[in-house]
Amino acid sequence: MSQIKKVIIHPAIGVARVGNSPEEYFLIPEQINEPITDSGNFRDSQGRIKRQAARFRLFGADENGKIIRELTAEDGDITWTVHVANKKAAWYDFDLALDIPQARGVYKKEGYPAVKSTLRNSTITDDLRKRLIIDGGKIEISGTNTNADGKDRQFAFDKGTFYSPDSNDKLVYLGEVRTDEEGRLLFLGGRGLSASYANLPATTFANNETWHDDTSDGPVDAKIRLKTGEVLEAAGAWVLTAPPDYSPGVQAFVTGYDLLAQTAADMGKSVLPETPEFWEHIYPMLERMPLNGWVNAGIFKQNGWGSPGNLSTPEMIARLSDASDRFFELRQAIFRQFRNPDYATMQAELFPPVYGDGLQGFVKTDTDPRNFMAVLPFQYEYMRQWANGNFTLGNKPETKKWKDLSPEEQAARLDRTALDETIGGPFHPGCEFTWPMRQPILYAEPFRIKRRLDDPLTFGPVLDSENVLAPGGPLDGSAAGDITKWMAVPWQTDTSSCLSGYVPIMGQYVPTFWPVRVPNDVMTEADYEIMMDQSASLEEKNEAFGNRVKWLRGIVYEYGYPSKKVSPYTKGINEFITKWPDVGILIQKEGNGDANFPDKMWVENGRTIGEKRETESFMKAASHQAPAEEDPGYLWMINRAEKRRRGE
Repeated sequence: MSQIKKVIIHPAIGVARVGNSPEEYFLIPEQINEPITDSGNFRDSQGRIKRQAARFRLFGADENGKIIRELTAEDGDITWTVHVANKKAAWYDFDLALDIPQARGVYKKEGYPAVKSTLRNSTITDDLRKRLIIDGGKIEISGTNTNADGKDRQFAFDKGTFYSPDSNDKLVYLGEVRTDEEGRLLFLGGRGLSASYANLPATTFANNETWHDDTSDGPVDAKIRLKTGEVLEAAGAWVLTAPPDYSPGVQAFVTGYDLLAQTAADMGKSVLPETPEFWEHIYPMLERMPLNGWVNAGIFKQNGWGSPGNLSTPEMIARLSDASDRFFELRQAIFRQFRNPDYATMQAELFPPVYGDGLQGFVKTDTDPRNFMAVLPFQYEYMRQWANGNFTLGNKPETKKWKDLSPEEQAARLDRTALDETIGGPFHPGCEFTWPMRQPILYAEPFRIKRRLDDPLTFGPVLDSENVLAPGGPLDGSAAGDITKWMAVPWQTDTSSCLSGYVPIMGQYVPTFWPVRVPNDVMTEADYEIMMDQSASLEEKNEAFGNRVKWLRGIVYEYGYPSKKVSPYTKGINEFITKWPDVGILIQKEGNGDANFPDKMWVENGRTIGEKRETESFMKAASHQAPAEEDPGYLWMINRAEKRRRGE
């Protein structure tokens, strides 16, 4: 114990997720390559969605910061302090990522002036605006198995209130803290409740006046009194509460960990090697292609099981992991399919099939290459080196036992696994967090969010690309609520708006936004049952395997095929505000053992919204793609772009 001079919290950023189950929760694996599973398929016995808890551990380090080992209640008395808040209603509108050229007015000639984001709920002024902030306050917790059942209110963030015009401000629950049997911290977030103080319907994807939700974020601190009596305070961490993960285990083309690794490199403190390893840096990008096919029918057709674009088959991997000149042209051909993140030219047809931060509606005058997202600079550079044969093989993915990892590996794994299941783009605004997370000014060191001592309510009447990135500005350090305040309010309206195939000329399936958290097209339980039925013919199984239905059918989409959005657009987003627990969660299930089909499948599970099967025709994404019609939901984007042109 004498070697320990510092204590550090890991993960540096923990991610919790809302759920409407009042007591039950689940934890994601703290190991890389371990499947995300739950005994109840992420629901409690009444079918309510469990909350995802964020768990934090304390590690002892020497005077140079080298991790020695994890510290638990056996080593001393650990006290955790957490402070979370929700500032969305008191913050500025989300109009566009303010760190991209379009926001600076680079495309003014095309009709896109510089972005000037104004305050949400601007009719509420002066000191009254403080009441738009839901401040859960600070809570301390110590000991083992403290508040294990979650029913002790002294450990609940339920004292914060939200504005009401009659001054009878509403109490809003933002979550709670518990400890486990070793004294580690467990944070559980809100229950997915959103409301308008004026009982108004939601009207847009991100900036709904009078509304609040129960997501939150804030600092996590700890101190330990060692057996010697010495007290050490930890290098702090951060926790944020995000929407549910409706397809756990399906990773984005760019993950949150990828994004923060790139940001660390931008800070001059890279955590990445110069030369890529195939299994560590190249294979995940190839694997994510078919994996994303389970949540989007267009990607399934182009890159899914049995398609020419599936690059993760054993035969293809054997070729792509060979650095010899024998497969040089194959590697080069694949590399040329990826967009260059320099965004010098429009690259609509390239990979990934994802919308970008600059998306404004695809009008004829659009020339912003950021209508589409590219992979990150380090990912593109790794792919370039790989294509040229400059890579090492490394070790195949495997899940080591926790005890077999060194303490340093354990700490690093915690930082990574917490972020691997988040999205690193596109940011419109996003799912768990948005574009400020890629700005070096936000961090004290890689992965650790910088604290600020002051907590300004606003930064003037408008935010723009200049003042937002300025020293002392809103990104130069954070307080409770400062990460999630950039997101949509309420979260449900963005989740049910950022879908796929907005413009008919590009098809009805791709591009897409972030289907790995919010699926577009899914395999139903009924089709999976056919796949597993030994009496079903191969033809019947092939048809079942190729069927995909809209995940948001009956809410945002009408039943039937080809799919059509409900009209008006506002009907769908308001439906989802209350029905978000009733849609399906994709569960990884075993295949049928037939070599004609994959050995793992992601299948919709737990949906409780009526199917109307007598009128529903399944999408046969594997066999054809019908012409798409104009998407009425896409008009919100067009209308917003028109308002920008008019200076509104």
